[in-house]
Amino acid sequence: MITRKMRLSMAMLTIAASVLTTGNIKADEKDTTKETNTATESKYANKAVADIYSTTTLNIRKKGSINAKIVGKMKKGNIATVLKKGSEWSKVRSGNVTGYVKNQYLVFGDEIENFAKQNVKKVAKVQTETLRVRKKASTDSKIVTLVSEDDKLKVKKQNGDWAKVKVDGKTGYVSKDYAKVTYSFGKAKSMKQIQAVEKAKEQAKHATKTRDETAKTSFAQTTKKASVSYSSSSVTGSRMASYAQQFVGNPYRYGGNSLTRGIDCSGFTQQIMAKFGYSISRTSSSQAGDGREVSTSNLRAGDLVFYGDGGSINHVALYIGGGQVVHASNSAPYPRGGIKISNNARYRKIVTVRRIVQ
Repeated sequence: MITRKMRLSMAMLTIAASVLTTGNIKADEKDTTKETNTATESKYANKAVADIYSTTTLNIRKKGSINAKIVGKMKKGNIATVLKKGSEWSKVRSGNVTGYVKNQYLVFGDEIENFAKQNVKKVAKVQTETLRVRKKASTDSKIVTLVSEDDKLKVKKQNGDWAKVKVDGKTGYVSKDYAKVTYSFGKAKSMKQIQAVEKAKEQAKHATKTRDETAKTSFAQTTKKASVSYSSSSVTGSRMASYAQQFVGNPYRYGGNSLTRGIDCSGFTQQIMAKFGYSISRTSSSQAGDGREVSTSNLRAGDLVFYGDGGSINHVALYIGGGQVVHASNSAPYPRGGIKISNNARYRKIVTVRRIVQ
């Protein structure tokens, strides 16, 4: 028989269990909310973004002083990892640059998201080996071009499961199932990188001016039809060389096809030739069979120079005149790698030279 005392004890146990359960639910809810907030905050934890005018750059200094040596520069929207935050200066790392930046020109932590929405463009990073860019937001739509894994495409707008992107002057759509849309913050450049790019551009400008003047003089002095044809080809080669040099400083990427986001040696020469209406093969070994062979003593701007060992070809460059070539060299940071100018076209063993521009 259940006594009144036993019923009272059971009721008290039930109430206690209910209180404990309710307490645990609230505790779980509280923990979940805390985890969600922490996840949101951790996205930009220990991060800072340059908040300056787009026409200026932000100096990164060796020490926390306006008199300290400048070791690098950040552009508006460039992101950095905060190594140590001070009251006036913060020690940051962005790209391969480490130094100090004034806090008044930075946006920190959870403020970055709002800043990015207003000031930073978005990119779609390709997450599959090869992705089709389509004319419309549909898998049935015409293919505009193909892009490679890790390519970053400028996002014009988003349309549900699709992103409208721009690729080498062409506009189309990619599926967001295979391309992750993120902010394109960018990173700082060291003074060494900046100076190397400026020097290369100045050299390219000077070389282009010299070649154009030589080509014009040659053309003006020529009267024979055959000579006129040759001079016209020379001018095309010079223009090709000039066009190619504007990409100096851009990255190398094996299998890449973008002159701005990453490309390999044969992709580089193929894209340059295509700009002027010449269609050539994709790989360096195949390109060595295109056009006609010419002597190394008869090099002119626009010729393709092939390198290798033991007769096998493993690299190609575009001759730009003055004993120089421009090429997508290797994956090392510029100026050791990337798209660069080599002052000596014979820096490696030349296997053959092919003339595409006849």
